[in-house]
Amino acid sequence: MSRETIAALGVALVVALGGLWSVSAWQEHDAESRRSERASRRAALRAEGMEQLAELREESAGLMPEMLPGIALGLSRDEVQEIRGTRLERDLRGGEAGIELWIERMPNGAQVAYGFDPRVGLLLQVQILSLLPSVEAIAPHLTAMNERYGRPSGIWNCPDTGGVPTRRFTWRYAETAISDIFLISPSGQVSVTLYLTTNERTAASLGRSSCHPATAEELETFPVAESVPLPGEE
Repeated sequence: MSRETIAALGVALVVALGGLWSVSAWQEHDAESRRSERASRRAALRAEGMEQLAELREESAGLMPEMLPGIALGLSRDEVQEIRGTRLERDLRGGEAGIELWIERMPNGAQVAYGFDPRVGLLLQVQILSLLPSVEAIAPHLTAMNERYGRPSGIWNCPDTGGVPTRRFTWRYAETAISDIFLISPSGQVSVTLYLTTNERTAASLGRSSCHPATAEELETFPVAESVPLPGEE
């Protein structure tokens, strides 16, 4: 093989290796760029999530009833425990999927159910369960709610709330939704649940209970349950 041929092969080899190095370097750079883009997207999503969480905390804190000062959606269980200054009882009966319930019993007989995300331990919902003395007390109760939260954004008939019919009044805000849920037993006893959670969770709850906007004819009366299940039977 002549020197000229060897030299030509050498040049070709150098060019080829250089090309291979260039391709390899480009591929490595491209992969690094993709990793950097993914990291940037994750960081942006985290930042967006933290910003939304902060907005949820601030908004929901201003919407909580006066009986729960300092409570806000997005707080940790330890924060809720510290703010309330009382021992919460774990509800081991289960309930809604993906929710860990802790109960606080109030001196006036009402019961507060705090629902936490079991994965991250943050407060997702607050439910305040109480009784009205009679059906006649519904109107004054709603008047007080309207004075506190304004005109409802929705009025719903929900034929299947855990197997019983209910009437719901809802108020929707930027991040938070409030529901006032009425259950009337055959004996005329009125149970009211004030439910504070996110808009998304409220929409899902309305869907699970087969809720539909109440018609003018339906608004003339409240639905009455034929029977009310005992706790744990829903």
